[in-house]
Amino acid sequence: MSQTRTTFEMGLREYARTPVLLALLVFLPAYVIVFFTRVMPERTVPVDLPGAGLTPVGLKPMVAVLMTPMVAALIGGVAGLFLMQSARDVDSRLVVVGAAPRTILLARFGLLGFATLLASAVAVTVMSLTYVPDQLAWFVLATVVSGLTYGAIGALVGLVSNRLAGIYVLMFGPFLDIFLAQSPLAEGAPAVAPYLPGHYTVEMAFDAAFTAGVDLATVAWGLVYLAVVAAVAWVAFSRSLRSA
Repeated sequence: MSQTRTTFEMGLREYARTPVLLALLVFLPAYVIVFFTRVMPERTVPVDLPGAGLTPVGLKPMVAVLMTPMVAALIGGVAGLFLMQSARDVDSRLVVVGAAPRTILLARFGLLGFATLLASAVAVTVMSLTYVPDQLAWFVLATVVSGLTYGAIGALVGLVSNRLAGIYVLMFGPFLDIFLAQSPLAEGAPAVAPYLPGHYTVEMAFDAAFTAGVDLATVAWGLVYLAVVAAVAWVAFSRSLRSA
């Protein structure tokens, strides 16, 4: 565990030395949520809520609730990409000098979890200035799961692409998935929408924000989706370390 902690602390120091990453984790979530909620008009729209049917909801709260897991997904994905790109050579050298791959994996995924939790905390805090969800704990869980799922996807993208291409994928991916395909205001959601990473987390978020109960089946499927993607990322990262 001491090796894991040392590797984790090294990663934290690397974050601290990278102002762009710090701005990404703290400033971007606040800016995006504040900007989108401020430009929305003060009116009510009918939203098809899971288990509740069409329900009138304020447009500003609806956008704030939708943007929060989207921002967490965006930050988590880019953090996973940066983490994989910056750690690849360093981690390979650590393996050569005797560090256990499992130790490195635990530290790197711990860093990814830290970055996602920080971005999620900022996003939920800023969103609360506009609207406080009816079931805040479930909403926070939905936001964190969204960020972690895309964080694992970002790590996978970092293994197979360069940084520039990966940033494009992870900037547009959450937007197309959560803001467009999963939006309750979208007419005629694409057939692929239920299979995208943001499907269950958006349903969880809207359940928690506007209804009295959360569908536990949706929560379970969201966690299963996260577990599968994280397992694939773990195996892929492990193989990249062993083959280096």
